[in-house]
Amino acid sequence: MCNLYRHDLSLQALRSLAQEMQLPFLTTPATGNLRPGFVGADQDGPILRRKGDDLELAMVRWGFPSATDRSKTPITNIRNLDSRWWKHVNGEYLLDQEYRCLVPFTSFAEWNAKSKENAWFEIDRDLAFFAGIWRPWHGERLMPVDGKARRQRIETDIELFAFLTTEPNEVVKPVHPNAMPVILTELDDCENWLSGGLRSLELQRPLPQTAIRLLSGS
Repeated sequence: MCNLYRHDLSLQALRSLAQEMQLPFLTTPATGNLRPGFVGADQDGPILRRKGDDLELAMVRWGFPSATDRSKTPITNIRNLDSRWWKHVNGEYLLDQEYRCLVPFTSFAEWNAKSKENAWFEIDRDLAFFAGIWRPWHGERLMPVDGKARRQRIETDIELFAFLTTEPNEVVKPVHPNAMPVILTELDDCENWLSGGLRSLELQRPLPQTAIRLLSGS
């Protein structure tokens, strides 16, 4: 599953998307000067979400908590929406418009078991987003601590996000035969996803293979 990606989209590109959606664009202190970068599991990454009548760009931690053991590696990708983990732990967030988000990215990695390295995939579109869900959470998480070189596990209130996966298309399948992220590149699909509701889950489908290319690690 994808546990590393890169975002290079400019604030102006995201602001233009908000204009196309006819929504005011908001940033936070953490995203007002957004710079390109890599995002790994249990790191903070930018997401777009509805906040009232606005489209907000916020920094949120990547990875939902485990259903049974909060010390385990965070769950970054979501495939089986009928699972106990979803229905009994996170079900209230699945369909609600408030908790939908778009995760901007330009390339993502899948581990190639044959070559023993990451294979990187790039999307052949101006804008691309993972179909994401965010939620508030209280518990222990790795956080920066003054005077400490490394993050420490502390109890805190934090916002988390994860994104949907689906069966892989023919470009991703040779590297990762089990799944690929749900990727949205069309304005109508982005608006549909952010609107929430059961019908929007029809977007849990692979991206057409003509829209994605393998960069390295094959």
